[in-house]
Amino acid sequence: MSAASTSPSSASLQPVPSRAGRGRRWSALTQAPWGYLVPAVAVLGALSIYPLIQLVRMALSDVGPTTVVGPWEFTGLTNLKDVWNDRLFRESFRATAYFTVVLLIIDLVIGYIAAAMLSSTSSRAASLTLRVMVFVWALPPLVSGSVWKFLLAGNGLVNEILGLVGIGPVDWLSSPDLALLSVSLVAAWASLPFSILIIHGGMLALPRDVLEAAQLDGAGFLKASRFVILPLMKPTLTVLTVLIILYAFRSFDFVYVMTLGGPGTETTTLPYLAYDTAFKTFEFGTAAAIAVISMLVIVVVSIPYVISVRREAAL
Repeated sequence: MSAASTSPSSASLQPVPSRAGRGRRWSALTQAPWGYLVPAVAVLGALSIYPLIQLVRMALSDVGPTTVVGPWEFTGLTNLKDVWNDRLFRESFRATAYFTVVLLIIDLVIGYIAAAMLSSTSSRAASLTLRVMVFVWALPPLVSGSVWKFLLAGNGLVNEILGLVGIGPVDWLSSPDLALLSVSLVAAWASLPFSILIIHGGMLALPRDVLEAAQLDGAGFLKASRFVILPLMKPTLTVLTVLIILYAFRSFDFVYVMTLGGPGTETTTLPYLAYDTAFKTFEFGTAAAIAVISMLVIVVVSIPYVISVRREAAL
């Protein structure tokens, strides 16, 4: 008998993994910390990253009603340049900036004062107030916007109350001078409870001994806020500021429900302009360019927040 026939084959020399070994490897794979992130990453990629990539592709292409389901012709930065040089875009950008400033002033200033008042009241009254605010904040914009639209109408409740004190009816939603302010105030009213909750929670996390020391030193509300509370709450207020800006740049719901961008284009913000461009004139590439520019503005605004978080984490 030859040596080739008596020697075992090379394949037979390879170790065969047992079922127990395969089970241990699978258990280690499923118990790895990053393994729990796989479902979340898959959902995030399907619902966020992929649509974002498609949005950028659309902004760089010529996409209309006849080509939206076909191949897109790449046009580079043409859509972005056309949008940036458009007068209506600049007006919408100013309206969005105005909207953002109103929300920042009301949500931060009034939100801070209201949160401070809640911190100084009894726990039962503060709890009841917070429950009411959560209800207001949880109302869908479609509901709260519709209610305020009726209240601010020419014969609405607000004008009826003003008539009792001798003030004539005010065109809250049809006046070019008041429409944007009215919508901004309504949006601020809807987002104010969220700001109060965040600031109130930040105040509860402050060290009590520091606040008591400030009181013993005779610091009033203004001095304690300036030298003690606000510096300690800088991370919380920074996060809240970024969230308010994000909320303002999504200012579509109240504009759509209350004014439809009017009178004229006075209340046309960037989200509403993108919607109007996409679904009324069917210029999908231009609408995507508007959305991309808005996204870039938000990214630029968020950079200081990211830098501050990294600095604090490095300390």
